[in-house]
Amino acid sequence: MAGHSSDGDIENLIFIIANLPEFLKTSVCRTKTRELIEMSESEKKETMIRSLSSLNLVDDNKLIDLTRTWMKVISEIEPDKLTQILHCYLVTLSSVKLFDKLDPKLILDIFSSLEDNQRNKLMLCLKEALFLNPNRDRVLKNIPTTLAKVILN
Repeated sequence: MAGHSSDGDIENLIFIIANLPEFLKTSVCRTKTRELIEMSESEKKETMIRSLSSLNLVDDNKLIDLTRTWMKVISEIEPDKLTQILHCYLVTLSSVKLFDKLDPKLILDIFSSLEDNQRNKLMLCLKEALFLNPNRDRVLKNIPTTLAKVILN
């Protein structure tokens, strides 16, 4: 997921990761998360946009597993780094039609399947990322109402 990748690299990588066995998927996601943390803000945004835009290449069941693995892995990182990553995701929502690819109910179901400590950390950092964003009203317009209600409660 490096910013220097050629066209198609990220898209191919997402497809490959989604098809890996769980233990390998987790390992690769951890590596890619470390790389993402080290990227500049613009590289993070580009990587996220390309990654999220390529989700339609992944089979629905594998996409569920990939999303769950990704949520678990990012919940392992330090809160300040997680808030930065989630802030980038929120900023990129207007550039990708994520919720055309991922059903908001599916995201809530995956989120609900996580352990309490993972859910709590993700939610706290997501709220922090949202409320620290000066354009939070515009960001909230890109989030389906069902998800926004969960975040704001």
